[in-house]
Amino acid sequence: MYSRPEAKPQPARALSIIFIFLALSTILVGAITDFVVTEVMSSRLNRAFQAEVENAAVTWPEDLPTGLDYGSKSVPSDCKRDLAALQPDRPRRVRALYATGWTAGSGSRMKQLVDLVCDTELNSIVIEIKDDLGVISYRSDVPLATEIGASTGKIADLRRLLDELYDSGVYPIARLVVFKDPQLAAARPDLAVRDSSGVPWHDSQGLMWTDPRKKEVWEYNLAIAREAARAGFREIQFDYVRFPDDAGLARTNWLDLEGKNRVDVISDFLDYAGRELEPYKVVITADIFGIVCSSRSDMGIGQKLEEMAKHVDYLAPMVYPSHYRKGEYGIANPDAAPRETVKRSLSDAQDRIAKAGGRAKIIPWLQDFSLGYRYTAAEVRAQIDAAAECGIYEFMLWNPRNLYTAGALGRPDPEDALRPRPHLDLLAGSGAIRLEDPVIVTEWRALSALKQAGVGQILGP
Repeated sequence: MYSRPEAKPQPARALSIIFIFLALSTILVGAITDFVVTEVMSSRLNRAFQAEVENAAVTWPEDLPTGLDYGSKSVPSDCKRDLAALQPDRPRRVRALYATGWTAGSGSRMKQLVDLVCDTELNSIVIEIKDDLGVISYRSDVPLATEIGASTGKIADLRRLLDELYDSGVYPIARLVVFKDPQLAAARPDLAVRDSSGVPWHDSQGLMWTDPRKKEVWEYNLAIAREAARAGFREIQFDYVRFPDDAGLARTNWLDLEGKNRVDVISDFLDYAGRELEPYKVVITADIFGIVCSSRSDMGIGQKLEEMAKHVDYLAPMVYPSHYRKGEYGIANPDAAPRETVKRSLSDAQDRIAKAGGRAKIIPWLQDFSLGYRYTAAEVRAQIDAAAECGIYEFMLWNPRNLYTAGALGRPDPEDALRPRPHLDLLAGSGAIRLEDPVIVTEWRALSALKQAGVGQILGP
């Protein structure tokens, strides 16, 4: 009898099976990631955004006291900076869209946005590096961020992301939410906003905020801003740079402002931020409510156009027509009249800054989402055109799901093709860098890289 021959392994078939398994796994992981980014995270963002709209719709009385019986301290106005000299590769007219940390960390989603920027008149992307939950989108080395568990891996490799954007000719802007920081407030209740009874205050979503008066809160956020600048961001955009928008809270004398009113506190923070970030040669922007362009009070949040315009390069009013109450500006439904609403708001802002001699330019956030009235390419384009009629040729598009209307956008601007090719380095020219206090190990390892980047001076803590 012949014994049955022993089956011999077939390496080629085994390798093929392994390869197919790995390929299917990669596709599945990518699909799950895209689902999380576009559906799960978008759902959360939409809920949070709806709550923000509801808060913004509060009718703030014009006679709401800003000083709470405290005297106001004037802040000297600084002259406008030459942004072209400050950042030679910055577009002369920034036209951007917004990307969450999740989107920025998703290769396929980010590619879609980069392709849209490269194929249209857009030239920039605003990337969320710290959101309104106090979560940092990358692994931060800031000691307090590590201590409170604020860092995430939404963006696995921030430096690589910026490298890819610069290689594509896309100008990156870092968006940093400042005082709405539930993560820090919960971990450090001593830094949280408190009501008149001394209990930590919660907003309509049940979230805590940090106290804008606390210097440690300032330093924490500026440490993150410096880290972003060292990573390669040329521009820092501060959002939620304000007190909580709660009319009842604003009416109470819960703040011991030490002789300063709310407007002073916000202005002082921006002034301090500008001085601290000066060595990094970054452009500084502050987001504001759209109605701030026209309101003569600070609406209880400390945002006053003329005062804030003294301390930043740009003010970015969120002039989303859906955020204006019916009848505002004499318009029956501002949401259904985007051109008229945006034009009225931005023209007010331009006039007021011109009269006050403020340093800031205006770059509006425009609405590319539907919240009631359906927005198509026509409504989005109407806002861009309205800004241009006010002499403003820069804008940023907001959609919480990061889905944008390509049909509203024009062709690439030839001027962008002529600007110096962006190049990522740690710091430009002979700038200086201030090391964080305490200095951490990773920063010492970075010193050799700093020297290679041409940094002429290193400042101690």
